[in-house]
Amino acid sequence: MHLNNINNNIEISENESYYQIKILEKSNTRKNWNKGLAEIQFVYNDENKIEEVSQKLLFYTDSHTINLIHEGDILLLSSKISQIKNKGNPGEFDALLYWKTKNTMLLSFFDQSDFSILRNEPPSYKNSIENYLTGILEKNLPKSQIGLAKALFLGDKSALTTETTSSFSAAGAMHFLAISGLHIGLMIFVMLYVFRVFSRFISRNHATIIILLFIWFYAYLIGFPPSVVRSVFMFSLITLGSVFSAQSNQLNLLCFSAAILLIINPWYLFDIGFQLSYLAMFGILLTYTKIQGFYDFKNKVFRYLWNGTALGLSAQIFTIPFCLYYFHQFPNYFAVTNLGIILMSGILISFGAGLFVFSWSPALSVGIGFVLSLLLFLLVEFIGWIEQLPGAVSKGFEISELELLGLYTMILLILFAYMFQARSVYKYILATIILSSLSFHRYNNLNENHLVLFNSNKLCFAIHSNKEIYFFYDDLKMNEYKYRRILESYEKCYPGNISTISIKDKNMNYMIQNTKISIVDNKNKKYLILNDIKHQIVYDNKTKESQEINQIGMPWVKGLKTTLNKAIFYPL
Repeated sequence: MHLNNINNNIEISENESYYQIKILEKSNTRKNWNKGLAEIQFVYNDENKIEEVSQKLLFYTDSHTINLIHEGDILLLSSKISQIKNKGNPGEFDALLYWKTKNTMLLSFFDQSDFSILRNEPPSYKNSIENYLTGILEKNLPKSQIGLAKALFLGDKSALTTETTSSFSAAGAMHFLAISGLHIGLMIFVMLYVFRVFSRFISRNHATIIILLFIWFYAYLIGFPPSVVRSVFMFSLITLGSVFSAQSNQLNLLCFSAAILLIINPWYLFDIGFQLSYLAMFGILLTYTKIQGFYDFKNKVFRYLWNGTALGLSAQIFTIPFCLYYFHQFPNYFAVTNLGIILMSGILISFGAGLFVFSWSPALSVGIGFVLSLLLFLLVEFIGWIEQLPGAVSKGFEISELELLGLYTMILLILFAYMFQARSVYKYILATIILSSLSFHRYNNLNENHLVLFNSNKLCFAIHSNKEIYFFYDDLKMNEYKYRRILESYEKCYPGNISTISIKDKNMNYMIQNTKISIVDNKNKKYLILNDIKHQIVYDNKTKESQEINQIGMPWVKGLKTTLNKAIFYPL
């Protein structure tokens, strides 16, 4: 970890500075702001000295500017660069840790007026292939399905709509949007079947080499995500072992592949995809056979369905605690979702590959594209149906690191109890402790009464009372959509029926849980009064601190004792 983090640190200036950057990645989602990744090569400091550095930069730019730059371009950028920070709102995704695992700590917003292009680079071989494959999808699929198709086949989730992501998350199918071992396994299965058909013309060893080269090239094309590298690496080891007639222990291979990846990049240890991928595999290797043995169906169809269900259950055993820890919710119908995905995924992958392979033929590509479009439509409809089922998602889980460790300890104890054939009463006691602990936390969050001020560019706060959420925002009603992400994240931790209220230029009075809450707008000053205790919301950075009144500064306000650089809770 220490060796991996040796790099040149930049002293962040409050003012704009000049930087030479190289564009590494970019996404063009046709949204107002598009993100990309760059490498800072040189810094021009205030003394007109050039400092050579090598640090990654996360940047956001508008939809027009993103079309002016390409991967590999060298830019001279005049912009303010800051550290990536979390806002500290309840249920918020840990962006700081996510980008830290990618060795990226810096952030910048810029537009066309903030840079000049020093050197244009022609598209790389990798980018040319990506653009070619994306063009095939855009030519043969409806525009509404391009984002989903790019996520499933090219590993690019930047064009997914918020609605699609939310639906897949609620149904417990987010793992299907991220290319993982399931996709790689299906690709290998399809290729093995094709080569078996043409076994007269190609030997087994040659087919094996072709498959290995293809899956490693595919991993390179989609950027070597940890879950894909894990599955490709393991398959390569198993395949090479079979070629040399060596016995293989899959648990050993799993641990060996993890060790190699962590030596290459130790920050993988904190990558969510890495964690969930390996935990799912541990669950499958340790529990699949035992779960499968619960029932022995004679009918082939029922046996196939049960095997798929057992596979999904075994994969979830070790991933559930981390999912609750990161995402604060649990999809109750995940077993049904996984079974549907297992039934559809093989066909989807086959037709997706067929579309790329036969794109040279207009007739074949149109036919395959039509079938693929129909399959994607059925997939979305299936996920939407799961999402709309009563009680599809249980929210309100907020567990600490210590509780996360306790959950895994209990799961391991249950697993050992089965392995050593302990009395059933011990297994039931441990399982009851786990379920009771989670239910107790969820019950507290559902019934907690508080007021929370959010870290946002505009004043917004929520009152949680008796499973009701009253969300107030200092903005026009037409801009309510801007606060959707804050509210959705909060509602994952503290579920309830949501009511939204605009307090733009308004005075209001409420009585909630015997607490008098008033909002006063007086001479461009906004006050929040809780049981006659007045809090002034300070928007102006020039406002001096007062000893007579409680002052709460907005995130950019400095010099006050209390600022909204994170969420602030007031119990009711």
